[in-house]
Amino acid sequence: MVNRRQLLRALVLALLISLLCAASVSIAYGQEFTLTVASGLSPSAVDPGGTSTATINIAAIGNFDGVVSFDTTPCAVTPVQPTGTPLCAVSPDSATPPAQAFLTISTGSDTPPGLYTVLVTGTSGSVSQQVTLTFNVVNVSESYTLQVSPTTATPSPVPAGSIATTIVTVFPAANYTGTVTLACLSVAPLVEFEPYCSFTATSGSASLPADTVQVTSGAPATATMTITTLGPPGVTSLRHWRVFYALWFLIPGLALVGACTTGTRAKKLLWPLLLLAVAGALLLTPACNSTPVTNSLNGGITPKNTYTFTLTGADQTGAAPGNGPTSGSPATVTLAVN
Repeated sequence: MVNRRQLLRALVLALLISLLCAASVSIAYGQEFTLTVASGLSPSAVDPGGTSTATINIAAIGNFDGVVSFDTTPCAVTPVQPTGTPLCAVSPDSATPPAQAFLTISTGSDTPPGLYTVLVTGTSGSVSQQVTLTFNVVNVSESYTLQVSPTTATPSPVPAGSIATTIVTVFPAANYTGTVTLACLSVAPLVEFEPYCSFTATSGSASLPADTVQVTSGAPATATMTITTLGPPGVTSLRHWRVFYALWFLIPGLALVGACTTGTRAKKLLWPLLLLAVAGALLLTPACNSTPVTNSLNGGITPKNTYTFTLTGADQTGAAPGNGPTSGSPATVTLAVN
């Protein structure tokens, strides 16, 4: 027969144990905090000797109001290297949530390339939390970049058939040296009789092509970029020149006529002819200063528009610039044709 008192005591004891467990869980829960990465390491990859930083969020769980400390082994980097192991630090070394802490990873020139893991630990009393980040140490490959100044060719705008220029500079990275051949990768928008570009190195070896610059001793090299637009043949200017010269030939002829002519009536007629010849010559003098135009096959003319040229290059190994279309913001040049 079941003893009701014993059964009641057992139930009461079980209830008390459950309440104690719930209370302990509640107390423990109320004394916790979390560490999360607000922003990843930036940059995520560095060269030996570089640094990287990240922001860590510190948040309270429940009623936690303690101080989270990073002053005792705040972070650890693995794998540990014989020399050059990256160093990490957290600032500030303590904070009360909600707060943020900033992680800094420093590498040395002797830090071996590779993928590293960073373990950040925060403590408050007997409670500790951790967060893990990864970053990469890589050797900087020797390369080069292109820079244009000004980015709008001058003059701009230009009429169809004119040219405009700008300066392209090849900047070496690290100790890069070599020869770089410049080119226009693309021009937009695509139209019929679009403008085209050419390059002339401002310095370098005479044995190199005109569009190839020589980068020596890590110093930048420059080239002039010329943008040519297509326009109508300059027939009008040629005709002006012919008429211009013809009128000038009239002057000595008229002088000879005047010398050989006698009589008041003939002299009266000679002076208006002389004035007419001089006036015609003055009116056609601007033909001497007319801007030459670029003849186009089949009479093609570059349409009115604003054109954008994307630049590229290739060195003696075929390497493209570090700021090419697939590796960063490429160098570009614009020109307006009116």
